[in-house]
Amino acid sequence: MPTLLGEMIYDVVNASIKQLLNPELTASWEKGLTYVSEGSITSEEYMQKLENFVAGRTAWVLKLNNHYDLRNVFDAAAANYKKQK
Repeated sequence: MPTLLGEMIYDVVNASIKQLLNPELTASWEKGLTYVSEGSITSEEYMQKLENFVAGRTAWVLKLNNHYDLRNVFDAAAANYKKQK
């Protein structure tokens, strides 16, 4: 059973950077690492592409301003957990 924090993290990612939940993204990163190990691309090229992805998604999240929407999702998830003292 997931923890409340785990559910909250999932909800934030789902509402902000849904691509991170897609196994195809992980597969594409693995493919890039394979290209590096085979010498098809340099590690610098791979890291530049990865940095561009992260920077683009980070800029997107900063513009979302969806924390009020997430509050309702968090409250709904919290209803399934007892408060711990």
